Amino acid sequence: MKFYQKFLTLITATVMITSTSYSDDFDILIKNAKIYDGSGNAPYSADVGVKGHVIAAIGNLAGKTAGETINAEGLSLSPGFIDLHSHADRRLLELPLAPNMVQQGVTTMLSGNCGGSPLDTADFLEKAEALGLGANIAVLIGHNTVRRSVMGDVNRFATDDEVTAMKARVETSMAAGAYGLSTGLKYLPGTFANTEEVIDLAKSSAKYGGFYTSHMREEGQDLLPSIKELITIGEKAQIPVHISHHKTVGTLSWGQSVQSLALVDQVRSKGMDITLDQYPYTASSSGLTIIFPKWSLEGGKEELSRKLADPVSRQKIKDGIIHLIKTDRGGNDPNRVQVSTYPPDHSLDGKTLKEILIERGIEVSIENAAELLMDLQAAGGGRGIYHAMEKGDVNRIMQHELTSIASDGANAVIGEGNPHPRYYGTFPRVLGKYVREDGLLDLATAVRKMTGLPAARMGLKDRGLIKQGYVADIVLFNPETVIDNATFTAPHQHATGIDYVIINGKVAKNPDSLTNVASGVALRHGK
Repeated sequence: MKFYQKFLTLITATVMITSTSYSDDFDILIKNAKIYDGSGNAPYSADVGVKGHVIAAIGNLAGKTAGETINAEGLSLSPGFIDLHSHADRRLLELPLAPNMVQQGVTTMLSGNCGGSPLDTADFLEKAEALGLGANIAVLIGHNTVRRSVMGDVNRFATDDEVTAMKARVETSMAAGAYGLSTGLKYLPGTFANTEEVIDLAKSSAKYGGFYTSHMREEGQDLLPSIKELITIGEKAQIPVHISHHKTVGTLSWGQSVQSLALVDQVRSKGMDITLDQYPYTASSSGLTIIFPKWSLEGGKEELSRKLADPVSRQKIKDGIIHLIKTDRGGNDPNRVQVSTYPPDHSLDGKTLKEILIERGIEVSIENAAELLMDLQAAGGGRGIYHAMEKGDVNRIMQHELTSIASDGANAVIGEGNPHPRYYGTFPRVLGKYVREDGLLDLATAVRKMTGLPAARMGLKDRGLIKQGYVADIVLFNPETVIDNATFTAPHQHATGIDYVIINGKVAKNPDSLTNVASGVALRHGK
């Protein structure tokens, strides 16, 4: 019996030694990579070894073995792209693999922007994790969502008791892992809040180390006062601040990025922690009601329909829309407003107001475009694309050292509607058009704006850089071919040149297709 036990022990030890001897050094070995590490520094050449979910080694790894070896000759290696301004929460529980985002190299999405988010952060993240995620997800708590849960869509300032209730909801979300507070002061019902209300809620986020990000009240003629309000909120709440999708909208506002960026630089020089993000297009996208006067939106869709049916209020709304077409997102031209998705009649998807008017035999004018918008909204409403930005402002904002690249997009289904092309092409567009074709940015700087800079804004300690011990969120792309293919009239097209996407140490995309590995995780601030 003793002999048998000794023999069994010897055999077991031999098997263990043999197993250990022949195990691979890495799960994934990436050889001959040109590494852009996310810091903005010049690239260097090295091999990268991934073990489990982390980057285990960087350097000359000749002779090392791996379960999968990738020859990166001719490719650039960078951290996975961090989408600092995402609306993935809108459809994440329906489309958890987020294929349109992973295809363009996104490995982490910060959602809950523009004031709209899940109200119950803990529940949302738990449900998302249970489904299996294509990319990492993080959330902000949205002011509009919180205000609506306490007050509805009423047009008045909050009472002290209502502010207290809102603060409690913000703090509950922050404790559950939200990264900060977002506002959409252009949208319902945040547009009805005063600055003091937002300051109080921002203080609740600051208690948990969060930051404050805002779709500001205005991005057109009142852009500069809106930035000053954001700065005031940051100063009084003692919280880092972030300008969402910075832009100058409307022909009368073109060129204002000179003053807006000067304001950012001025307060930054005095010690304020302020940053911004941008998508690389000259058109924005939002609901059709963004071009309606604010007062008309109180009470929601049903109340707006009632107002549109009343001749007196309808004329007043029309006057407001005409003003906004001339001075704001309408770009002073019905051809600059494009229907994105219109559920009551999808034949209108992708068409401009000018095109719809011509189809219906109606004279093309701003007045008739306003009538058309009211009719579309009364029949159910939808989303639009607004070609009201100027490339000089886009270029200037992109070049600013504090600007991250972000999509302002969401999860999408091929062939569904006519979404903004940013849903498919944001990050490859910067690498292909603005780096390779236009020379506006060098590649190291562009990569930093997609990785290290947004990671720093979120306070991520182990993502956003190619560094030993960091999580293996990695993109391999061809700098000579990478480009976006999505357009405003044919948006459902994946980019070219994103060869590999690795998320938490698993290959989520190879040169042939997505692997649908579902290796994303829910990220929780402070956890």
